[in-house]
Amino acid sequence: MSQDNVIVRKGTTYVFPESACIAARDDHDALILVEQFRQPTARRTLELPGGILRKDETPLACAVREFTEETGLASGNCRLLFTLDLDLSTAVHRTHVFAALTRDPTPLRTPEFRVKRIPPPQAMDMVQSGAITHAPTVAAILSIIAEY
Repeated sequence: MSQDNVIVRKGTTYVFPESACIAARDDHDALILVEQFRQPTARRTLELPGGILRKDETPLACAVREFTEETGLASGNCRLLFTLDLDLSTAVHRTHVFAALTRDPTPLRTPEFRVKRIPPPQAMDMVQSGAITHAPTVAAILSIIAEY
């Protein structure tokens, strides 16, 4: 992996579009995650399905749309878990994290996304081992474990 150093003027703020994701669980209580390649880290990561809000789109509509696009599954009973400000020191980047249920048995299979069903205790082990590092996903797993 290559690494570039970027020098910015003190006080520079980066503004990123808002994003939303869904922490969905299936009939067996497994968490639905997607494995995908991320260019900035040059590796595949496990994350909640989600993405960037479109113009005039609500966070919930974005989360539901992205969940279906990335997994091929339908989601229901969505509720806001929390909203995160990912890096207040240098950036404006809000992510809205929703909880949902899915009863859909067969996920989408594409080269870009690999859908994984992971029980929450195993997901927590993956957070602690460093296998899952995506901040909204980690926060959602901690929230789900707290509900157990």
